[in-house]
Amino acid sequence: MKDQSQAVKVYLFLVGIIVLVAAVRYLTPPSDFPTGSMVTVVEGSGLYVLAENLQEQNVIRSPFWFRAAAILLGGERDMKAGQYYMERPQNPFFVAWRIHQGRYDVETVRLTVPEGFTIKKISALFDERFPFFDNAYFENSAPEGYLFPDTYFVPVTASASSTVKIMRDNFIRKIFPVMPEVEDSGKELEDIIIVASLIEGEANNQKDREIVSGILWKRLKIGMPLQVDVEKKTYEFQGLPKSPINNPGLDSIRAALHPTSTPYLYYLTGDDGNMYYSKTFDEHVAKKQKYIK
Repeated sequence: MKDQSQAVKVYLFLVGIIVLVAAVRYLTPPSDFPTGSMVTVVEGSGLYVLAENLQEQNVIRSPFWFRAAAILLGGERDMKAGQYYMERPQNPFFVAWRIHQGRYDVETVRLTVPEGFTIKKISALFDERFPFFDNAYFENSAPEGYLFPDTYFVPVTASASSTVKIMRDNFIRKIFPVMPEVEDSGKELEDIIIVASLIEGEANNQKDREIVSGILWKRLKIGMPLQVDVEKKTYEFQGLPKSPINNPGLDSIRAALHPTSTPYLYYLTGDDGNMYYSKTFDEHVAKKQKYIK
C-alpha cells in the first residue's frame, strides 16, 4: 500500500509538471511576438476567426485559451475592432482583455461632433490625422440620424466601420432611457428622429424647439407640407422626409417627443435671431417683412 501511495504521488507530480509546462507553453507570449507593431482586429470577425488570426500574427500561441478568456469577458460581441499597438509581449488573457476594453494603446484625438452635423460634416472631421479612415465608405454606410453628437476620443488608427459602431452604440445608450416615452407617444422612433433632425436645423433653444415641434406635428396631422427651410424638398410634398437630414441631439429628440401645443401654424427666425410665430399665413407674411430685411 505504501509503494502504491508513493507511486500515486509520483504520478500526480509528473502530471503537475506536464500541466505546468503546457501552461507555460500556451499561456506565455510567442517568442516572435510582434513587439512594436500594429495588430488589426477586423470588424465583424467571429471569435474563432479572430483567435486564428491572432495566432497567425504571432500574438498568441493558443486560440483555445484566447477564446476561453474572451468568452469569460463577454464573448465575441464585446470584442472591439481596430488597430492595436503591441508595445511588448502579452499573454492571451491580457490580449483578450485589451480587445474587450478597446485598449488600442495608440494616440487619440479629441473630436467634438456638434448637434445637427450631417454624415458628410462628421466625415470631414476625419482628416490626415486618421490614415486608416475611409471617408467614402463612412459617407456611404453611416446611418444619418443615428450617430450621436458628442465628444469622442478617437484613436488615430480608427477605421470608418469602427467609428460608425462607436457612434451608433452611443446613440443606443443615449436613447435607451427615453424609449418608454417613445412607446407612450404612439409614434415610431424613426419618425421621431426625422422630426428631431428638422427641429435641430430650425430652433436653437428648448422652448422654441418644443413650439416648432408642435407646429410640425400639427402640419403633418392636417396634411400640410412641412415647409422647413433646412430641407427645401418639404415645400414640394406632404409628409416627412424619407430619412433624417442630420444627426440630432437629445434636446431635439425630447422636443420631438414632447411638443408644445399652440394656436400657431407658422414660424420664422428674424434677423435678430429670435423666433416669431403666427396663426395665419397673412400674419406670417407681415412678420416676415418686419423681421427679415
